[in-house]
Amino acid sequence: MDTLDDSLRDVHKNKERNTYLPKQGSFHESSFQYPVKIGDEYDVIILDMSRNGDSGVTRIRGLVTFVGGTKPDDRVKIKITKIGKGYARAQLISYLDS
Repeated sequence: MDTLDDSLRDVHKNKERNTYLPKQGSFHESSFQYPVKIGDEYDVIILDMSRNGDSGVTRIRGLVTFVGGTKPDDRVKIKITKIGKGYARAQLISYLDS
């Protein structure tokens, strides 16, 4: 009987420790989709510079997107190359006429 009590205590301790961790396969995790996909191309206007100053910043359907080799007010065609947690990175394809 002691082993059963010990195992129940262990389960209870693990529940307390993992209270704030997201559950694998939960509704929120599986239903979220980013508004862009790798390989998608967009015509955008660069709005700002990144904090490092190495990339221009735009938003695609609200998602912050970093584009190297650009500066504010550039009108460019880009291709999504990476999607991170809350952001995307894109490659400059070409500049668009004003």
